[in-house]
Amino acid sequence: MDLNKMKAKLEEVGKLKDKAELLVSQVNDTTRDIKYMDMPSNISITVQGLAEENGIDVEYEVDQIRSAINSLESAIYNLVEPFEDKVRDLETEYDDLEWDIEEAGEDRAA
Repeated sequence: MDLNKMKAKLEEVGKLKDKAELLVSQVNDTTRDIKYMDMPSNISITVQGLAEENGIDVEYEVDQIRSAINSLESAIYNLVEPFEDKVRDLETEYDDLEWDIEEAGEDRAA
């Protein structure tokens, strides 16, 4: 690949990398919404109140809900991983192209 083609490819990969980094930010913003999901907690609190008023132990069940919510949050936060992988791949490609361009420039100077 000649130097001009490599520079054009570098510019293209740079734009793709910038877009991928923006996607990571957008996915992170979206997945943070799970922190504001309060319906399971509200249900648990209501049921716990009813249980306490009637002498019924629901501690185990409530712990199961907390555990499930934590698992759901983790799974949702993991949605960003493929986007982060794409950014790393593009960064590597960008760095490799920069190196190739630098090497090609040095070869011409010699």
